[in-house]
Amino acid sequence: MLAVVVLLLTACSKDDEMGTVDAPKGVATVTFLVTPNGLGDNGYNDAAAEGIFAFAGATGTRMRLLLPENEAEAEEMYRQWLTDNAEKDSAVMILGNSAYESIAQSNHATLSGKGSRVLLFESEAAIDGVSTVLVSRYGVSWLAGAMSQGFDALILAATKGVPTLEESIAGFKEAREAYAGEYDGLLCKTTLHYLADGEAGFAMPDSAYRYIAWRAASVSSYDEMIFPLLGGSEAGVLRYLNDNEFTTALMVGMDVDQTGQSSRIPFSVVIRIGDVLKQYLNDWLAGREWPARQRLGMKDGATDIVVTPRFKQHMTIWDNRYNDPDTFPRLYNQYKEEAIGKEEEHENE
Repeated sequence: MLAVVVLLLTACSKDDEMGTVDAPKGVATVTFLVTPNGLGDNGYNDAAAEGIFAFAGATGTRMRLLLPENEAEAEEMYRQWLTDNAEKDSAVMILGNSAYESIAQSNHATLSGKGSRVLLFESEAAIDGVSTVLVSRYGVSWLAGAMSQGFDALILAATKGVPTLEESIAGFKEAREAYAGEYDGLLCKTTLHYLADGEAGFAMPDSAYRYIAWRAASVSSYDEMIFPLLGGSEAGVLRYLNDNEFTTALMVGMDVDQTGQSSRIPFSVVIRIGDVLKQYLNDWLAGREWPARQRLGMKDGATDIVVTPRFKQHMTIWDNRYNDPDTFPRLYNQYKEEAIGKEEEHENE
C-alpha cells in the first residue's frame, strides 16, 4: 500500500514540477521532505510516511511528498517551499531526518501565514522558526540489551557518528555490561561493527549479508543476537537468516514490529514515529501550538518492544535458552521499568 501511495504522490516531485499541491490561501497542506533513499526501508522512514499518509487520509488534508536524490537537492526543495509558502496560511513542512538539521539552520523559516509551520524530527536542536522532536532510543535499546542476555551480541550499525545510532549503541551496551551473563560456562560478548564510512552504509544490504555470512563461517555454530542499526541495509541480514533456516542466530527486529519477516526474530524494537507525527499534525489542525523542542521515549509510549507471539512454534531449530515459551515476555516485564529509569537518567546527563 505504501508503494502505491508513493507512486501516486511522487510522480511530480522535482523542482519545476512540485505543483502537485497548489492550494489557495487558507487551504491546509502538508509537505513531507523525505531523506534521499529513505523510503522503502520497511522500517523507520516508511513508518513516518505511513503516519503522515494516515493523517492526510483521515482528515482530507492535501499532501505533497518530495523525494530528493541528495542533500543538495533537498536544500533546494526546502528553499523553494519557504519561498512559495512565506505568506500562505496553514502550510506545514516536515523535514524527515536529523540530516536536515543544518539545512533548517542555514535557511531561516520566516512564515507570516496563519498556522504555517516547519517540523524537523530526529533532532532536538533549537532552531528559529522550526519545531524539533526527537524520539529517544536509549531506553528501548537498553531494554533490548537486557533481553539479549545469555547470547553473544553483535551490534551492526550502518556508519559512525549518527546521533540516533550512537544513542542506541550506548543504551544497548550499557545493559549488556550489567546483564549479558554467560552461556555454557563462558561470559557472553558484545561486538560492535560499522558497515561503512558514511551514509552509504544505510543502503548496502549485500555488504550486510556478506558480513554476517563471514562471521557465521568463522565459527562452528553461529548463534549471536544481532542488533541491527542499518536502515535499508537490514534487508541483507534478514536475507541471510531466511536463507539459512538451520542457523541458531537471532535478530532483534528494528523500528517496526517485524514479526513474520523472519522466524529468527524473538522481539522487535518499535519506534512509533508515525503516531508521533500524526499527533503533531492533529494538534496543528486543531490550532494547538507545538513545543519548540521535545524529546519523547518509552515513558511517553513513543518507543517500546513487541515480543513475537508464539516465537518458538515457528523455529526450525532452537536451543535451551528459550525452551520456556515465556522467556522473552518474562525478560520484558522484568526489565521494562528499569529501562525507563535508565532513559530518564540518560536525558538528565
